[in-house]
Amino acid sequence: MPLPDIELTITPPAHLYQDARRFLRFLRVAAQKHSVRIAVEVDRSGTFKLSIPARDCVGLDAFLQEITFQHGLYYYLCGVSNRRDVARLIVKPITEKLMQSQYDVAYPVQIKKHLLKGTPDWAGGAFLDGTAQKYEILFQKLKLKLVTGYEFARDLDDLLTEFMLLQLGHPKGLQSPKFNILVAKCDQQDVLRTKEVRKLFNQVHSLRTKGLHRLEREIPDSEISEIAQNVYEFFEWFDDYWRAQDEKTTMLSGKRYRRIRYGKESISTDAPEDFKALWAEVITRPCHDCGVIRGEFHLDGCDMERCPRCGGQYFCCDCRIEQDKFESADQSP
Repeated sequence: MPLPDIELTITPPAHLYQDARRFLRFLRVAAQKHSVRIAVEVDRSGTFKLSIPARDCVGLDAFLQEITFQHGLYYYLCGVSNRRDVARLIVKPITEKLMQSQYDVAYPVQIKKHLLKGTPDWAGGAFLDGTAQKYEILFQKLKLKLVTGYEFARDLDDLLTEFMLLQLGHPKGLQSPKFNILVAKCDQQDVLRTKEVRKLFNQVHSLRTKGLHRLEREIPDSEISEIAQNVYEFFEWFDDYWRAQDEKTTMLSGKRYRRIRYGKESISTDAPEDFKALWAEVITRPCHDCGVIRGEFHLDGCDMERCPRCGGQYFCCDCRIEQDKFESADQSP
């Protein structure tokens, strides 16, 4: 059965439309070296559609290796004025989708580091959390079919238990609470902040328990794959969360500013009273975009973070664009 053509779409923010056009032009020209033909169409809504013939997949593999391992994407972004936004909203999603069409694992954490810092790390181990690093190894074993679906669920259940005990500061040597009690305590202490994540953890434990007591060890590959990816995305969020909390300041136009924590934004005295009341109620809940709670720093790219220099929307304000231009000029020979 012949392989299908590769097709993907991306709708960049309006202010990055021209940046998207330039990057896609770069991809088309660079891909020609490997006889890969990338067709690009754009509709009236600003959505770009990329298509690559299936017969070019062999060349696509070599092309992706060249632009990643030889830092092609990093060097391209060094010449872009607002490179952080272009990297996050254009280059990263396109690169991920192209890599997912060729490989089992795209490693979004490493892609982000590579695009902005030129780091060469494309294997596991980029997470800060030790349990997450162990999970990357288990994730790879599953992809390489070195463990069965049930073995994956069993080992993952142990890892998630270890993760929750560490986050709760449970003393070593004391008997561990039951899994569902651990999940409830992590919910109370804002370790597992969404019902989807809590449901995911309980789902893993249920699969492990069924295998122990009922010998139900034949788990569909599709179910295990979905769980594996969802857990990876949780650890990716957790990694981004800790990195964000460590970055207490930011450089803007050559000057360092303290970042604004969620719930610490200044509200104009001229703001309507109903807005003040609404905002006071909003910040009692986790941030709708990145999930942090009041008093914490937003994750990179969150649309709720305020710029400490101008008070505007940080991820797309002029101050950040000016800083990107400043860094680009500083890096130029």
